[in-house]
Formats: sequence, C-alpha cells, structure tokens
Amino acid sequence: MGRESAVRADGLTEPTEQTEPPPRRFLAAYRRLMDVPGFWRLASTGMASKLPSSMVGLSLLLLVARDHTYGTAGLAVSALAVGQGVTAPLRGRLVDRLASYPVLLGFLAAYLVAAALLVLVVSGGGPVRAILALATIMGASAPPVGVMMRSVWHRSMSSSSNAGLLATAMALDSSMMGTALISGPVLASWLSLLLSPVAPFAVVGLLTAASVGLLINSPGPPSRSAQPTRPSQPTRSARSARSGHWLGPLASAPLRRLMAADALFVMAVTAVDVVLPIYAREYHAAGFTGLYLGILSIGSVLGSLALGAVPTLLSHGPKVSVLLCVFAAGAGALTLASGMSPLVVLLACPLAGLVIGCTFAALRTTGGDLAPGGRITEAMSWLSSLDMVGGAVGAALFAHIAADQGSRAALLLIPAAALLAAAIGWNTRGRQP
Repeated sequence: MGRESAVRADGLTEPTEQTEPPPRRFLAAYRRLMDVPGFWRLASTGMASKLPSSMVGLSLLLLVARDHTYGTAGLAVSALAVGQGVTAPLRGRLVDRLASYPVLLGFLAAYLVAAALLVLVVSGGGPVRAILALATIMGASAPPVGVMMRSVWHRSMSSSSNAGLLATAMALDSSMMGTALISGPVLASWLSLLLSPVAPFAVVGLLTAASVGLLINSPGPPSRSAQPTRPSQPTRSARSARSGHWLGPLASAPLRRLMAADALFVMAVTAVDVVLPIYAREYHAAGFTGLYLGILSIGSVLGSLALGAVPTLLSHGPKVSVLLCVFAAGAGALTLASGMSPLVVLLACPLAGLVIGCTFAALRTTGGDLAPGGRITEAMSWLSSLDMVGGAVGAALFAHIAADQGSRAALLLIPAAALLAAAIGWNTRGRQP
C-alpha cells in the first residue's frame, strides 16, 4: 500500500503516491483547542473565575468565626449561598437581555463594596444581622463570570472551524472547576491562618475583578446573546421561550428534564462527599477522610481530561444518561467496598469520582444546546442554582440517613439517585455532530 499506478496519455503507467489520512496525534483534540485564537485568554479567564467561588465560603467562615461562634459563621455562609443561588437566574437573564459590559461592571462594583463593608462590620464587631445582610448582598451581586464562561466556550466552539471541540472545551472547563475546588480552600485557609482572615477576601476581590476584566476584553466577548434562528416547525415550548416567555429557558420541556437530572446528580455527588467522612468516623478511620475526598476530586479531574481527549467517544446517543449510569456503577462499587474495609473504599474512590467532572461537562454542553436563542446564560444560571439546591438537599438528606440508618445504608441509596437522574434525562440530547 502507499503507491498506485496511474495511466499516462501515451498508455503507459507510472506509479503515484496514494493519499492516506494523516495519523492521529496524541491529545489531538487538546492541541486543536489550544490552536483556537484567544484560547489562552479564555482559559485564564475560566480559571480566574472559578477560584473566587471555591475560596469565598471558607474565607467567610474563617473571618466571621474569629469574633463570633461557628454557628453564626455557618449562617453567614448559608446567607451567601442563598443570595447567590436565588438570584443566579435573574443575573443570567440580565446578562442575556442587556449589554453585558455595564451589567458585569455593575455587579462587580456592588460585590466589591459589599465585601469591603462585610470585612469592616465583622472587624468592628458589628451586629449579626448586618453580617448576614451583607453576606446575602455579596452572594446576590457576584458577577456571573463562571456561568458566562460556559456560554463563551459554547459559542466559541460552535463555529464550523472549531467543529468537534465543544466537548473538549467543556471537559477542560470542568477539570478547571475540579482543580479550583481542591486548590481554592487550601489557598483560603493558608492565607487566613498565616497572614490574616482578611487576606483571602483581598485575593477573592482581585481575582473577581481580573476575571471580569479578562472576559470583557476576551476575543468576541458577549454583548448580548445571539438571536435565535427560527426552525421551520418550532415546538410550542421553543416558541414560548423565544418569544420572551416569563419562564425563559424553563419553557423548554427537554431543558426542564435536564435540570431535574442535574439536581439529582449533584444531590448524589454531595451525598458521597457527606457520607464518606461519616463512614470513616463510624469505622474508626477518620484519618482517611481527607484522602477520600481528595482522591474523588483528583479522579474527577483526570476523568474530565481523559474524556476531553476523545470527544467522539460519546458523540452520539444519550451522553448524559450514559455518564450518569457509569457514575451509578462507580457509586455502587463504593458501596460494595464499604462492606469490606476503609482501605478498599479508598481504592474505590477513583472509580466513583472518574466521571463526575465529565458528567458536569456533559450537562453544561447539553444545556447550552437546548437553551433557546438569547437565553444561554440564563439556562446555565438555572443549572448553577439547581446545583446549589441539589447540594443542599443531598447534604441534609443523606447526613440524616447516615446518622439514623448508618453510612452503608446511605451509600446504598446513592446509585439509586444517579439511576433516577439517568432515567429522567434519557431523551435530553444536545446537538449531534
């Protein structure tokens, strides 16, 4: 192979080279992604936007707990989360419907002022009500850069020249989120304990301002989302969403099913994070707690990067539900391991965490595909809000079950929640290549 005979004009033949497809390069998808114009600015913006959200909760806890009880500090963190979660869809809608520059800058100004006042009130021994109010305002005014980055990746990779790179970009975004969730709390605690409880807030403010500045100056930054392309026979839900229905993305039935699957998935993931420390304490292996959670996170990051390298692996079919079933299998392996020993559980943690990041990426990719035109940031914001709802329900419910019935009984229910999410999201598919 490699040479063929070609017929010349005089009837004789001469050998010619056969055209063969170029060989596949290792990590070709990531190499192509890095060749996209503006990639490094987008990647820097993505990482800068994720670190503050992973730092701010612990930073607030350590700041308030310096002069108040941990109960008060916990309430402040809850107020921050409530403010952020309840207003996320509204902030996403404002970004979609108005010029994003002034909206982002307005949120940034309010966020920095609220953070500065919060530090001053806590340092001055102010009343608890003022602390809780400022924490709520801080959460409600957080610039939605992290959510917008998913929209930016989705839009940047949707052109014909970048075909096939969206899954890789979203996998990279998910792995950066996993990295931030590991490094953010470490950085916050280090700054608070070695320098001052105020130091993490200064870093959070600087990183938030930097991420807003990078996003505004990124190639082709969003001023307003693109208007929808009207299909030949739009569905009723699509017509409602595109015509400015007050429900916005929630007018789309497939997107509602995806959001329900997302909430159940986050509930299951949070359950793993909550139940494993209880299991370690119950079986006299408290020293394994940090290792359990760390290896879960590392497995998630590595799994995201691995699937991003082969984006065509799940390019057809119900990608989200397949990944949810794989997660259910990993959680089932964790449940079986819990009946053996804490060390076997440690060995099973990478399996349980392997597709967590991939599933988050697939949920975001599919959510972007299903979002009505002009509503993609709002759709991503709804997914973020439901992440918080699912996490809160998962933490409370599974902690109660573990305390009442034992950690192994709680672990047994986690695969069931994941399989229910897979069933609900089975027919929700994004754009096919």
